[in-house]
Amino acid sequence: MQLIDRVLQRAEEVASLLLVAGIAVVVGGQIVFRYFLNSPLSWTEELAQFFLICLTFVAATAVMKRGAHFSIDAFVNLLAPIPRRVMLLVSDAAQLLLVIGLAYYSFNLAQLYKGTSTVILKIPEEAKAYVMIYCFLSMGLHLALRMVRSVRTTG
Repeated sequence: MQLIDRVLQRAEEVASLLLVAGIAVVVGGQIVFRYFLNSPLSWTEELAQFFLICLTFVAATAVMKRGAHFSIDAFVNLLAPIPRRVMLLVSDAAQLLLVIGLAYYSFNLAQLYKGTSTVILKIPEEAKAYVMIYCFLSMGLHLALRMVRSVRTTG
């Protein structure tokens, strides 16, 4: 299971990199066409927006798996080792419940947007929600594995 988690993490990091590159190319192309060729492209805004939404969630997932999200742990670090582990386990459990709830909400959002699409590129609107569902479930997998590792090291 940890191998799957590592493979997913690497894939999410690569996807984040590709999305950043895609945004740079699309926005750069729009600048060239609009200001240098005096012929703006109509589809670049939609594609850049879609890439940015995907990047936000995919990169958040990759950062979470690296343990690089911002956190305030000054008080937790003052605790003795066992209470600190318990506190971190409780924190991970709360986060797990949150991402499961967000995945459920995202699924409902996908159902709400079903059948709608963007105006120019016809990207299905529910695609954004499906990206969110994947990211929240992936975060949940990582949190669950981290909790299992934490319990195994304390037990």
